[in-house]
Order: sequence, then structure tokens, then C-alpha cells
Amino acid sequence: MSDNKDRSEADKGVGEDEKSFFKIIIHSFFIIPFLIAVFCVLLFTGIHLLTREQRSVYDYLEDIKTGGQTKRWQGAFELSRILANQDLIPKEARFTLELISAFEQAKHDDARTRQYIALAMGRTGKPDFVLPLINGLSEEKEENIPAIIYALGMLKQKQAAPAIYRYAEHSDSRIRSIAIVALGNIADPESKNILKKHLNDPEPNVQWGAAVSLAQMDDPSGKAILSQMLNRQYWTQFPAVDRDEQNSLVLTAIHASKMLNDLELNAQIKQIAQTDTNMKVRAAALESLK
Repeated sequence: MSDNKDRSEADKGVGEDEKSFFKIIIHSFFIIPFLIAVFCVLLFTGIHLLTREQRSVYDYLEDIKTGGQTKRWQGAFELSRILANQDLIPKEARFTLELISAFEQAKHDDARTRQYIALAMGRTGKPDFVLPLINGLSEEKEENIPAIIYALGMLKQKQAAPAIYRYAEHSDSRIRSIAIVALGNIADPESKNILKKHLNDPEPNVQWGAAVSLAQMDDPSGKAILSQMLNRQYWTQFPAVDRDEQNSLVLTAIHASKMLNDLELNAQIKQIAQTDTNMKVRAAALESLK
């Protein structure tokens, strides 16, 4: 009996030793390496983020000026991205001069470099960039024209409007559309006749832009088009416009209609606030009625 008990306790001890052994194996060969790997990944990510955050506007300008082709357009992209934050836009004259210089030097560069620099200029809101952008339009590659016009629209300076007029008549509907939107952002009353003309443009995108742009200038001439844009059923005739794009266009129409404060448009917006399937659209409609 005593022998059996001793054997049982011995077996139990062996079992516990085996369990301990397996715990050590698992801990040594799986858990510890896993934790080390996780630590290394976190360390690398942290260093990368810290390094990235330390890069200044001038570092990206330097990439644009002296980097290889890929580094130049990527630097321009990063520059346009960070300048979307108004707090990160340098105030000193050096920045303005260097950005203008980079834009002029990029004339024969990869199109993306020129486009992103133009976008960066527009995002600053600085009037100093209007003339360089206007001068750039006259001999610009067609692929870069939309970005430059868009940038001029963001700067909202009336002196830029005449330079954009001829692009409102361009054969490319994309360029016409961007020109119309830019004129709406600039809001020069002299542009109204051009905008009204394009309410009948053969391209719906241009019509939508003209109606919104006129509304931004307190002109109700595009009311009928805005009413269509507020109607979900209207969008079924445009299969290329997906649901996300529809939502974006309806939101744009809501904001534009709010500026007109029209009874009929307000009634449509109220209906949207009550029944639309997209909660973001409903919230925007509700907010516009306040």
C-alpha cells in the first residue's frame, strides 16, 4: 500500500515536472520571442512616427528641390497635406518665396509635383500665390490646369477670376466643372453671367457646379437644379454616381440651398431630415433648418 502511494506521488511529481517543463518551453520559445517581436514593431513604429513628425515644411521643400523624381512629388504631396492644417502654415516671407520658387522650377517636372505644389499654395490662403498661379496657367500642361484653377479658387481672390473665365468654356468638361466651382468660391459678381450660362451646360457636373456657385453668391438662378440634387430619385439616372458620391452631392446641395433660404427648397430639406437613409445627410439637413 505504501509502495503504491509512493509510486503515485512519484508519478504526480513527474507529471508536475513535465507540466513545468512544457511551460518553460512555451515561455522560452514562443511567448518571449513574440513579446520581443511586438516590442520591436512598436519601437520601430514609434521612431518612425517621431521622425516623421519632426519633419518641417522646409524639409519637404528641400525634398522637392533636391530629391529624385519620386521623392520630389512625394515631398510635394506631404507638403500639401500638412498645409491643410492652418496652424502649420509658416508666416515668414521665406516660406512664400521658397514655395513660389519650387512651383516655378517644377514646370517641366513630374505633373504630380506641380499639381501638389499648386494645391499647397491654395491651402495657405495667401494672396501672394495668386499671380504665380495665374502666370503658370498661360503655358501650362493641360493635365495640370485643373489643380491650378482649383488652387486659385481656394485663394478666393477676385483678381484671379478673369484668368479662369476662358477655362469655363474649355472643351474638357472636367476643366469646365472645376473652373465653375472656382468662380463660385471666388464669388466675383462679374462671374454670374458665365455661371448662369452653364446652368444649361451639356455636362451635368458643370450644371451642378454652376447652381451651387450661384447659390454661394445669393443668386437663386440655379434653384431648379438644386431641387433636383436634393431628390434621391434624380440620382437613379446616373449609374456612374455611387452612393457615397450621391451623399456628397446631396450634402453640397443642402449647404447651397441653406444660403438661399427658399421655402420650397427648405421643404425638401425638411423631408430629407425626416426620411433620408443616410444619417449624416439627415443630420446636415436638420442642422441647415435651424
